[in-house]
Amino acid sequence: MMLNNIKKAVCIGMGIMIMSMLLVGCGNTDGGNKTESLKGKELKVATGIFAPFSYKDDNGKLVGFDEDLLDALSKKCGFTYKITATEYDNMFMSIQNGEYDLGMGQVCITDERKQKMDFVGPYRSAGLQFVVKKDSGITSLDQLNGKKIAVEKGTAAHKYVTEHCKDSEIVVFPQIASAYMEVEQGKADALMQDTPNVQFYIKQHPDCNLMLLGNDTDKIPDGFAIPKDSPYKDELNNALQELKDNGTIKKIEDKWLN
Repeated sequence: MMLNNIKKAVCIGMGIMIMSMLLVGCGNTDGGNKTESLKGKELKVATGIFAPFSYKDDNGKLVGFDEDLLDALSKKCGFTYKITATEYDNMFMSIQNGEYDLGMGQVCITDERKQKMDFVGPYRSAGLQFVVKKDSGITSLDQLNGKKIAVEKGTAAHKYVTEHCKDSEIVVFPQIASAYMEVEQGKADALMQDTPNVQFYIKQHPDCNLMLLGNDTDKIPDGFAIPKDSPYKDELNNALQELKDNGTIKKIEDKWLN
């Protein structure tokens, strides 16, 4: 009788152990979507150089809309961060590979990018717009057919002109500053970029002899890029919503965009 009781106890114990293992396994069936607190963490952040969202001032310090917004998020969530400037193509690849926790620099949220990474936001939306020289004689979008158009590699503008300007020659640059120079020197007929960037550039360079052409495109949402299944996604999105609600984002927009 005693032996039977021992066998029964062992069987019950093994059953409990197996059930516990199954429950733990069930808890991970969400594809690794775990949530971790950001408090005390240091995030590795990559940024493209794209004024007025993220660029270097006269002292070489990274400043801009995204820097201020990231700083507000860090104070709300209790994390620190280290920013590395890079080209957009490299940044997106590194985000996909999990080498960085977050990517910024007015990153457009597109369906294509959603397949490869996740996003925090959007925090705002902006359209794309063409820029030409004031004395180029180009006064309408139709005149860009067959012309040379400069863009920055890997951007929403790059994708747009590739799809919509098939009769034009597309010249691709690793950085937008080179694209502006190409148009200013008359080596390209136009460039396309996000409207806030071209407005900022023309305002900061009053002697550039450039002007906006036509209206901007449909608005594209902007946000922060993060790796798929990032454990910080929910906390960052919740904090971003709080910054919208309490007027912090509006103050940052007034500082950099208005």
